[in-house]
Amino acid sequence: MYLNIKDKNSLGSSFRKVMKCLSIRDLCFHSLRHTFASNLAMNGVDLATIQELLGHKSIVMTKRYSHPTPEHKKKAVECLELNIKEFKTPKDNNGKKIDVIRFS
Repeated sequence: MYLNIKDKNSLGSSFRKVMKCLSIRDLCFHSLRHTFASNLAMNGVDLATIQELLGHKSIVMTKRYSHPTPEHKKKAVECLELNIKEFKTPKDNNGKKIDVIRFS
């Protein structure tokens, strides 16, 4: 299929044609901005860089565009769990043990 993307309007119409040919419904071209921002964020790109790439004036707007998946959030928490290490329990001034967890 030939895509004529000389201007913004033809890019949008070309996108719609491709979606129709692929029988994909309920996906607009603008959704790709959210996918772009989310994938960058989930791959460690900082929000300030994503903000600049998307051309946003406000970091608040950029936050609206980046949507971490439930799996990504779970992995983030698992990173913390892997770094928790218990160490020898210290004692307070009265000789009583203090329970402490150290993050490495």
